[in-house]
Amino acid sequence: MNPTLSFLGINMYYWGYILAFAADFLFSLLWYRKKYGFSMMKAFLATALVIPFGYGLIILTGLIHGWGVNWVRAVLFIPAAVWLICLILKTNFAKTLDFLTPVACINHGVSHYFCVFKGCCYGYPTESAFHVWNEAQGANLFPIQIIEATSILVVCVIIVLYAKKKNYDTHGRAYPIHMVLFGLTRFVYEYFRDNTDVRWQLSQFQIYCIAEFAVGALFLVLIGYAVKNVKFREKHPLLVDESIDEWTRLKKAFAKKKA
Repeated sequence: MNPTLSFLGINMYYWGYILAFAADFLFSLLWYRKKYGFSMMKAFLATALVIPFGYGLIILTGLIHGWGVNWVRAVLFIPAAVWLICLILKTNFAKTLDFLTPVACINHGVSHYFCVFKGCCYGYPTESAFHVWNEAQGANLFPIQIIEATSILVVCVIIVLYAKKKNYDTHGRAYPIHMVLFGLTRFVYEYFRDNTDVRWQLSQFQIYCIAEFAVGALFLVLIGYAVKNVKFREKHPLLVDESIDEWTRLKKAFAKKKA
């Protein structure tokens, strides 16, 4: 996805990712963790774990589908990875997912800018003034990578401002908002790429975008219902209690079943 950086005779691959990781840690450790009450250590570990977990999902889904490595597919499964992180760190799922959502956006946005230099994720051929030369394709192509990278960082800002407005008590809404906005924008961006239709005149990634939009919208509705419905919260306290970590939730749930 990114070019190689040679420094003092040492080749460092994917330096766009390195810059993205640095931005993630600066954001989460120096500022955002305080808003959610995470200690420096837990914020560091959560940020450090979501990166390999996220890219592990990208690689795994790429191997399953045989479509190569791409972030679009991983967006749908990141919550599952965060839940595993919550078990490891003994943190609350909704709170941790809200905290890590901007981190995922920053990592995707910053690293995606470097697709322009590598020549991957390119747009359709064009001779308009708004183009970049792609050495690998030997043509002037629409720089959709820049537009997508910028838009995902705009989504990050929207989520941060929304969370701030809610005093960072968003009850797990941050990531569903990300899924809805990402699914919508990336679906549109696919029409600016040089893709091959696979089914129903849609690209493979547009199908994922539809799923992400639908799942995100569904979870926003469910979370809104659970937050506002007092009877539901009283009937299912373990399901909506955000004061406990996921290990405690599992223990109480199994203890209740045994009783």
